Amino acid sequence: MTRFRFPGTVLTSVLAILLAAESLMAEPALTLPSLPLGPTKTVVEGTYQLSPPALQFDQTGHLHLAWFDQQGETRALRTVQLTAEKSVSATPTQVNPPSSEPDSLHQAPGLTIGPHQEVFITWARADKHPAAEFAADVMLSVSHDRGATFEPPRLVNDDGAPINHSFESLHAGADGIVSITWLDNRNKEKSGAGIHFARSRDGGQTIEKNRTMDGMACPCCRPMVTAAPDSSLWVAWRKTFAGNVRDIVVAHSTDAGQTFSAPTLVHKDGWVFPACPHRGPSIGFDRTGRVYIAWYTEGADEQPRLFVATSDDGGKTFSTPVSLHTSTTSVPDQLRMAVHPDGVVIAVWEEITGVRKRTVMRISLDRGRSFGPLQTLSDGAKAEYPTVAIHADGSVAISWTEHAWPNNRIVLRSGNLSPLLP
Repeated sequence: MTRFRFPGTVLTSVLAILLAAESLMAEPALTLPSLPLGPTKTVVEGTYQLSPPALQFDQTGHLHLAWFDQQGETRALRTVQLTAEKSVSATPTQVNPPSSEPDSLHQAPGLTIGPHQEVFITWARADKHPAAEFAADVMLSVSHDRGATFEPPRLVNDDGAPINHSFESLHAGADGIVSITWLDNRNKEKSGAGIHFARSRDGGQTIEKNRTMDGMACPCCRPMVTAAPDSSLWVAWRKTFAGNVRDIVVAHSTDAGQTFSAPTLVHKDGWVFPACPHRGPSIGFDRTGRVYIAWYTEGADEQPRLFVATSDDGGKTFSTPVSLHTSTTSVPDQLRMAVHPDGVVIAVWEEITGVRKRTVMRISLDRGRSFGPLQTLSDGAKAEYPTVAIHADGSVAISWTEHAWPNNRIVLRSGNLSPLLP
């Protein structure tokens, strides 16, 4: 699998467009109270390289954070559990053995929590194959002591090909089944990648036969897998259509991942892009089963937009998208979304100007119909790759990377939705 250029039609050109026109389909900002958040805390900091963070709550409300780092020539996957009793300077655990070094730092690890507080983590392991410069395999490891120690990793992809298997996402269901989806080009797809699926029914000890869900996927837009309240399994990804159109689709399974529905188009953006945008979707559910999808697109006019759409009929049809970004002086990027069971939606992303990147947030209290005012979360000049997690008790955590030369850091802000809930 090849490496890809980034879109945005080059940021300076996009910014010029945004200075001249408002984003289309924008909803007016509501006058709503902001989410009260605590101060920014540093989880890890150093002069070495850091990846974007992954963030998940377990059932008891403890927060787990995972990331890659590169110190010298050595890459490592690390995780830490953060609780009220432990400060954010708690000692992290290295997940990977030296023989399973991560391939790169361009994305966060895959992270999910099982029904018995198991911590499951995935990563792309570098495959030092002389005939394939970017070969990598998807690995899965599990911890049964809340992330203090991890079992030896298991290989997820079963094709044995010296190609890049990466951009993985995973989910652990209440039934204990671990579902994993990722991108690779084992079938020589015209788009550059297919989206593949595998599952483990024994807590990550063995991986079942891989299945190809779609042979025309965008080769570097990370898919996302999760479950609805009825335990149906859902996957969202960016599909490549004829003419290099790259729009978001979803598919679901009602038999624990044995079969999936045909993909459904979320919205016809018509984004033509003859490379890879590195911008995948987010998917979530509230307790009623409403589906929420959030994504980045440049549409037919090459203007960056961030959208959220919902479905109440099992993904057959989706609402008119709500546009999150309304500024004419910045470019939006790297959208992530989380949904509370009561239907509160939190969307976080980067806002980019000619001199800085900042992490921002908007919240919906009406199940995704409209979003409140923009909240700026970061203070520094370069804040990137935000991610957000919500617990059923209302706890919220938002994490991102910051760069203040010569240091890189992963930071965290947390709060609670209780003051905003009905």
